[in-house]
This record gives sequence, structure tokens and C-alpha cells, in this order.
Amino acid sequence: MKINYKKELEDAARKMILVHRPKTLIQLIVRMIVHKVKVRHAGILLFNQKLNSYILTVSRGRMGLKIPSGFIRIDPDNAMIRFFTNKHNYQYIDGGALVYSKIGKILKNRRSLSKHKDLKETLVALRNQMNLFEAVVCIPSYFQDKLLGILFLGKKISGRHFHRDELDFFIALAHDVAMAIRNAQLFEELQEQIERNKRMFLETTKALASTIDAKDHYTHGHTERVTQVSLAITKKLIITNRIDVDSAFLDDLNIAALLHDIGKIGVPENILNKKGELNDEERRKINEHPLIGAGIIEPIEDLKRAIDGVKYHHEHFDGTGYPEGLKGNRIPLIAAIIAVTDSYDAMTTNRPYRPALNKKEAVEEIRKFSGVQFHPLVVKALVELYEEGGL
Repeated sequence: MKINYKKELEDAARKMILVHRPKTLIQLIVRMIVHKVKVRHAGILLFNQKLNSYILTVSRGRMGLKIPSGFIRIDPDNAMIRFFTNKHNYQYIDGGALVYSKIGKILKNRRSLSKHKDLKETLVALRNQMNLFEAVVCIPSYFQDKLLGILFLGKKISGRHFHRDELDFFIALAHDVAMAIRNAQLFEELQEQIERNKRMFLETTKALASTIDAKDHYTHGHTERVTQVSLAITKKLIITNRIDVDSAFLDDLNIAALLHDIGKIGVPENILNKKGELNDEERRKINEHPLIGAGIIEPIEDLKRAIDGVKYHHEHFDGTGYPEGLKGNRIPLIAAIIAVTDSYDAMTTNRPYRPALNKKEAVEEIRKFSGVQFHPLVVKALVELYEEGGL
């Protein structure tokens, strides 16, 4: 059955647009070549910028001919790479493909060899390299005149030579693959940069949170403990299908928990560290810290949900909390979670006005105020974590 190469190329191009991981993309292309064109094996050498080498990224075919991924690594001064990166050699690449049988013809052309003194040595080494790969065709893939990779093909299962329409298909495919791989690499690099920025932001957030712990001598390690228990409660709620949240919820909660007391920067240390009971004015100053904290991080638009956690973590389920007296489910879930973990950690930590409660006593105290001060679902998750030894 004759293959409609134009249709195959269009189908491959459509699929390539959807793939954002270079290795997955290459696997897709090589698998398609092996199955559609019926070659014994095929593979792609792809440039790895970090290693400054061309790595055999994917190789498919019969097990006896399949070379393990990453097994072959060749440097830019390798004969194969030198041949395809030298513009003078483009004239020997048949429309974009180097066919093994043509190497012998070039070597017999004394005129060509006399023009380029290193050509003979390069071609002999290149032919040996193709023998190693058991390749009968090599097709370079360029992006902005840079050699991005090399597609190599073994013999056809039928034993026949490759036709011109097949070579043209591979050449066009290699061009499309170069564009798609570069786009996939850029997407991957962008994702890596996003992850780096995210890690850096979290480290900065932790450093900022630690300044609050340092300012309030009685809450050392408080933010880290509140964060860990908040995340554990949320995972429990998700696993038990009690809440339905998007994938970013845990990230936002992490940030909100770390920064929930950031507003204490604006509270005088003599109030934070006072050993006796606070007077009304001092209590008012303490109660301002959620609004101060929300104001500090409010300019970061992407942190809207985290800001809610900072702003409303002292609201009570019955509407008697602050700063706005929100009630019931009007309190953002992220704040309701932090409210429970903040109180739990406060109860289990020594304070100047009272000794710490043990875990059981603290959990019982919080359970007592379920539906009054605390969100019942969150309290239930806390109790289950305690009973499972997760606190």
C-alpha cells in the first residue's frame, strides 16, 4: 500500500504542536518512521546544550538494533557533526539527506577532495560512524543555521532503497521536527525557569517568615509548624473528597501559612513579648496584624487567595472574629484552615501567661469550639490526623 507522505507529514505536524516535552516528541516521530516507512531501526542524535554534546535521545527498531537511549554521546568535533556543520559540505547532501552509498562516490571524486583537504578524512570517519549506527541515511535538522540534531535511518525491512519521495518526506519531517523540538525546548526551559522562580520565591517567603519568629520570642518555629499542619489537613480534606480545590490551592496555602503573621512586623516588640495581660490598646494593636499583613503582600496580584488567608485567619465561624466579622462559609477556606492550625500551635506552645497543652488537650479544646470559632470540616480533619498519629 502506497503511503500518502503529504498526509503523514500533516498528521505529524498536528501532533507535534501538542507535545511540549522534547523526548516525548522525538519518540513520537521515530516510532512513526519505524512503523509507517518500515525501516529496521531509526534514531535521533539531539544537541544537549548543558553537555555541549549530541546525545542519542531515542532509538527504535528490532531489539538487536535498538541502541539504549543516552548510550551514545558525540562531541561537536566528531566527524559526523563536523560534516553537517560545515556549509561547504551542503553540496554533498542530496537535497538535505546524506545517503550512505553516495559517500563512496564523493570519495572517488578527486576534484571535490582536492578543493577541501580535510574532506576525505571526515568522510571516511563519517562512513565508519554510519556503520556503527547501521545507518543508510542521515538527515541533519537545523534551527537558525545551527545543527539541532541528526535523524539516522537503518535499512528498509524490504531491503529496497529509499525512493526520492521517501527522502523528501524525511527531509521535510526533519525541518518540522527542528521547529517543534526547539519550541518544546523553549517551553521546557520556561517551565524550569518558573520552577526556579517559584523555589526562590518560597525561600524568600520562608526567610521573611523567620523574621517574624525572631521578632516574637515566644513563637519560634511557629510559622513552619502552622504551614506543615495546614498542608496535612488540606491533603486529608482532598483525599477524603470533602473539598474540591484546584491544583494551585496547596501552593497558595503554603504561602499564606508562611506569611499569616507577617503583619506583626507592624506591632511593637514590647507588645508581642509582654509577659502580662494585654490592655485594650495593646490588644487593638495586635488585632491589626492581619490587615497589615494583607497590605504588605497585596501588591502581588497572583497571591489573591494567599492574601485572603493572611487577612482572615482570625475570623470565627460564628462571626465574632476580626477584622471583618465574617461568618460561616463566607470565611475563605484557606483562612479557615490556618485559623485551626494557628490556634492548635498556640495551644501546644509555652506562652508567658500559660504553659503548653499536650496534643490531646489541644485537639479536644479545638473540637469543643467546632462550629463556633472553627470550621467543622477543618476540625474534623485535625481530629482524624491526631487519631492517626499525624500531628
